[in-house]
Amino acid sequence: MSSILAENGKPLDEALRSKPDFKVLQQAAEWFAVLRSASVSASDVQQWRDWCDADSMHRIAWARVEEISGRFEQLPAVDKPHTRATLDIAAQRQRSRRRAVKMLTLLCTAGSASWLASQVMPWQAWSASYRTATGERRQVQLADGSNIWINTASAMDAEYGESLRRIRLYAGEILIQTAHDSNTPARPFVVDTLQGRMRALGTRFSVRQLDGASHLAVYEGAVEVSPADGGETKVVRANQQVRFTAQGIDEVSPAQFAQQAWSGGMLVADNMRLEDLLAELSRYRRGHLGCDPAVADLRVVGAYSLNDPERILTALEATLPIRIRRTMSWWVVAEAR
Repeated sequence: MSSILAENGKPLDEALRSKPDFKVLQQAAEWFAVLRSASVSASDVQQWRDWCDADSMHRIAWARVEEISGRFEQLPAVDKPHTRATLDIAAQRQRSRRRAVKMLTLLCTAGSASWLASQVMPWQAWSASYRTATGERRQVQLADGSNIWINTASAMDAEYGESLRRIRLYAGEILIQTAHDSNTPARPFVVDTLQGRMRALGTRFSVRQLDGASHLAVYEGAVEVSPADGGETKVVRANQQVRFTAQGIDEVSPAQFAQQAWSGGMLVADNMRLEDLLAELSRYRRGHLGCDPAVADLRVVGAYSLNDPERILTALEATLPIRIRRTMSWWVVAEAR
């Protein structure tokens, strides 16, 4: 299997992390549409096989399209060696996940002091007390009167003890307006992610869990950030934002107040790149939403309701020199008109 997918001597896992470009991904989606057609022929299947065999990146792109398609529909039953290869990929990924969970379990059993071992496991997000589905947003008020807005596809727990008010964010994004604690002495209010801890200093702020990092934006007050693996802490003040990992904190930059508009059900674009806007919009709808590099740098200004993502796409198509191409209902891209 490694000899099929590896390219230029790259290990299998590294090859799978490679990102096919827009053109190759779109070709894979178009082949999927052909193979799901009732009129698919033996010649079509052979041409698809030839396309897969032409480049390992084609096979990786096909695997990604199949992965997304599995949430929506099944491919017609045809003899597909590369589909079997995709299943082999999924099996290897599953084995890797099992090894990771086993290692973390061993660390915990051995009494390791590692901060990582005490943090989020995949099932914690699935069983979190507060969760939202794709496209869903909700507001909750906690026992102390603090308000939290939970964004799309997010999961968190609230743990209030005698000495600490603690939020654990497992996935997605939250916006927090802290309230004064009536306990004496007042309990600190903290938010924990896999990358570290944020301690609120009387404030309104948002936290987003990224892939391998956390993003903090402070709109009122201040928040102290402490990376998980130690190192220097940093106080992020009102009108500032920062990205941090378990190892350290990036440079502080000005906060973008439009980023919190989602709590009111809006997506605000202030001279935003089209590719960036579509990436943000993709968080609120199921399926693939891509952008042709030829139109990626078009600038967008406007305020759009997140209650109807498809209407946003229609508005963009009407005001920009683009067309919204729907290869399938769950595979949509913006390309030059």
